[in-house]
Amino acid sequence: MRLEDVAVRPGTVADADAVATVLAAAFADDPQFRWVLESLDSPALRLQRLFRLQVRREILPAGAVDVASVDGAVAGAALWNRPGQWQPPLLVQLRNLPGYLRVFGRRLWAAQRALRAIELAHPAEPHWHLAGIGVDPDLQGIGVGAVLLRHRLAVVDDDRLPAYLESSKPRNVAWYEQFGFEVRDQVALPAGCPATTTMWRPPQTSAR
Repeated sequence: MRLEDVAVRPGTVADADAVATVLAAAFADDPQFRWVLESLDSPALRLQRLFRLQVRREILPAGAVDVASVDGAVAGAALWNRPGQWQPPLLVQLRNLPGYLRVFGRRLWAAQRALRAIELAHPAEPHWHLAGIGVDPDLQGIGVGAVLLRHRLAVVDDDRLPAYLESSKPRNVAWYEQFGFEVRDQVALPAGCPATTTMWRPPQTSAR
């Protein structure tokens, strides 16, 4: 496969299942998800449910889903929150609570404690927020993620706004730095949960 074969397009509700499947596979070794889902059965299925819920009820209504496709099949996806909309309204959170309970079960309180620590570190100034990006494990390492990230960063730069993300994998920090992100902080999470690295990309002039 050549990178020229990768097409990036807006995601829709019809993509939710395929996007959830790809992201669940991409995040299967994520340190924080592994901690939250420890001792629970069917972690892969739970991750699929989580990403399906987020795509359908949180990201698509108020954010943006970028889908990388190859020959019509989903190869990767990036979930973005638009400026000022990184946190769902309280009513949306309450409506989604049963779905999160189905995902996390008895680990829901542990997941909420970790999420709360991450939310407290979130910057207040307007920015685009990268909520998650992942590529089919069979296609990782050849540049699909870079194509996805550059696609949205061009929009961010046109808006002359900063971008923000949380990296749960230390080895990914250097990768994000290639795109102009800078380490902002290390956020300590509940005991036993791996820390997260927050990263900030200052406004930049669009290259388009």
